[in-house]
Amino acid sequence: MSDPVTEADLLAYVDDQLDPARRIEVEEHLAHDPEAAARVMADLKDRDALRLLHAAPLPRPAEPVLAAASRLERALAWQEFWQRLRRVAAVAALVGFGWFAHGQVGLSVTDSAASPKPPAFVEDALHSHETGLLRARMISQPEVEAYDPAEILTETGIRLPALPDDWQVLDAQVFPSRYGHSIEIVVDAGGLGRVSLFAAQAPVFDVIAPTLASFDTAKAVYWQTGPLAYALTGTGSAIALERAALRLSHTVR
Repeated sequence: MSDPVTEADLLAYVDDQLDPARRIEVEEHLAHDPEAAARVMADLKDRDALRLLHAAPLPRPAEPVLAAASRLERALAWQEFWQRLRRVAAVAALVGFGWFAHGQVGLSVTDSAASPKPPAFVEDALHSHETGLLRARMISQPEVEAYDPAEILTETGIRLPALPDDWQVLDAQVFPSRYGHSIEIVVDAGGLGRVSLFAAQAPVFDVIAPTLASFDTAKAVYWQTGPLAYALTGTGSAIALERAALRLSHTVR
């Protein structure tokens, strides 16, 4: 008798990580479970959409948008400018010696995500994720499951994505970030395990499609919608994390 088909098997099926025999067993299971089959088909569609998204270059923004972005960039503080300049100079020097260093600003980025360098808010997201894990281990710091997206929007100007119905919120906190307030929602996301959704104000208006960055301790898929930046951080399947981030990004316009 074959082993029961689990949620992990379904994720592995979508990610093309099953051997032929197990794929046949999963397909037999899907043939008798229309609900699971519909969910898997949706996941396959999202996977293919992500692959096309990463393969195709983003369209050039309209000239008024580029002009507005240029004005905003010129308005940045000189301190931020010099910090970026030092990072660029350090990278250029290392490339001149024939190797690329990563792990700047306290982060250690793996080879697969070393270029392009993630925006600074991804560092804040990783730190918030680690802080959430620390809070979960501390008896004296109880987690707060209840949160009000409307109140958060009113008080901070941050619009949160709509979470899937099968995700269970474990903790919701307001954190400081380098550009103002940020929100950290810790979630039990089923097959993805424990993940953190980070949302914050961004320093520059931009549009960034969901992009994967891998670190020593976790993976983060980050994106930006105008003035707001987001990151979904966890340790599960990279493709599953990207699919989840793509779905969340579609709920914030």
